[in-house]
Amino acid sequence: MFCKSHKCIVLVCGILSLAGFSASAEDKKDDKAAPSGTWVRKEGELKLEFDGKGELKIAPHGDSKTIAIVCDATKKDGRIKVKVTGAEGSSEEAIKKVKEHLPAGTQFSFKWTVKGDSAKLDDIKGEGDIAEHLKSHLEGDYEKK
Repeated sequence: MFCKSHKCIVLVCGILSLAGFSASAEDKKDDKAAPSGTWVRKEGELKLEFDGKGELKIAPHGDSKTIAIVCDATKKDGRIKVKVTGAEGSSEEAIKKVKEHLPAGTQFSFKWTVKGDSAKLDDIKGEGDIAEHLKSHLEGDYEKK
């Protein structure tokens, strides 16, 4: 009887540990998956457009056709690491202002937490005063569009 019980215990432990490895591998896969979707800040009109392949467009006024800050974005260790690559849109004046405030090569990172159709952007970090400048514009609660 002991032998059969012992085999069952070993089998159950084996199944549980495999399930644990599977979940842990899935968590790591999710941690490196590029964010995707269009998100709008609840307090304002700012819009984030993640293409799911590593590009992020930040539309400060909600319309990326007028002005968008184009960035490379990668997810690592629960943070989104961003590098500004340029600006695009129909307003040359707005593009010029963006390039003055966030020139290509500017880097920063933030914590991005998604729960269903809601997300939170916080803990912006960057060199110099860039983080402080971006906090008031980007940090907050978002909803998926």
